[in-house]
Amino acid sequence: MACGAGATTLFRWGDDCPGDGYPYDHRTGPHRQENLWGLAIGQDPYRHEATTERTVVCGGDGGGATCGGSGFFLGWLTLATAYRDEDFGRWVASDDGYADEILTRPVIELG
Repeated sequence: MACGAGATTLFRWGDDCPGDGYPYDHRTGPHRQENLWGLAIGQDPYRHEATTERTVVCGGDGGGATCGGSGFFLGWLTLATAYRDEDFGRWVASDDGYADEILTRPVIELG
């Protein structure tokens, strides 16, 4: 919710993404701008956001789709506001992951 800022599109900036590279290949563009609430999140698939649910991470997948060579669209899809990689989330929260070593932003539920 924090990343999408109420967007009803696939990405917080709309339904389209460049087809000629991964998000980190593009230093400028709508994915590098702050969202409607002034938050700079969901910009790079390697930089995911932790949530209050330890096994749910948003705004990226640790680079799995990008590094795995899944194609440009899937690299961008990890930035979609509704994207969740359950396996990555479980790993981050596991003893082998690093959920206790990353900075998290406190969030409260509204309504």
